[in-house]
This record gives sequence, C-alpha cells and structure tokens, in this order.
Amino acid sequence: MQDRRTFLGIAAASLLPSLLPTAIEAQTPAPRPPAELARHALSGPFEGFEAVLVELNIPPGGGGSGPGHRHPGPVLGYVAEGQLRFAINHEAERVVPVGGTFFEPSGAVHSTHGSARTDGGTRALVFMLVPKGSPLTAPA
Repeated sequence: MQDRRTFLGIAAASLLPSLLPTAIEAQTPAPRPPAELARHALSGPFEGFEAVLVELNIPPGGGGSGPGHRHPGPVLGYVAEGQLRFAINHEAERVVPVGGTFFEPSGAVHSTHGSARTDGGTRALVFMLVPKGSPLTAPA
C-alpha cells in the first residue's frame, strides 16, 4: 500500500512540469492579428466603396510608434476594453480610455498605436470606409 502511494506521488510530480506550461499559456492568450468581422459593398453615392468592421486585440504594452501606416479611407474606432495609445500625423500621443472613440481622416498617418496598459490588453472595434477590394493598411 505504501509503495503504491509513493509510486502515485512520484508519477504525479513527474507530470507537473509538463502541465505547467499549458496552464500558463491558458492564462496568457497569444496576441491575435486584427480580425475582419464584416465587409459590405455600398451603393448609391458610395458605389465602389465597402464598409469594413475590424476587431483589434492588442497585448499589454503592445503596438508602437514610428513611420506608421495609412488607411485608404476614414477610420472610426471604439475602445471596448483597456486603454489605447493613439496619434495621427506625428501629433502628440493621447490615451483613449475604455468607452472612448478615435478618428482618422482619409490619408492621415497613423503614427502611434498600442495598448496603454501593462497589466492587460486592449480591444477596439474599428469601422472603415475603403475603396472596394482594397487592403486596409499601407505603409506611410
């Protein structure tokens, strides 16, 4: 009986190291690329354009600044979780809180972006109006 308990204890202890990485990975989700949730062709005066809805999931401290990128049309965003670092055309960075919105006019350089939090990521929903079939970003 004692040998069985000793064996089970050693067996359980030997499995623990292989289980720990899985438990840690489950608590820290990997960053996800932007997800295009919807893309719809428009008509009437907006013929040739599409309305696009994108979800951004930015890890803690993620994002950056630098030369930035552009979008082919206007961008309107809503911060659903966390806090977003945001600036266009190399202006001063501002932090957009949860529930806040941000706007980028057509052709603006998105020069700073990222999560302003170090203890959690940021999630934002972004609405874009783009020429039909165009990519959502281009280098600055």
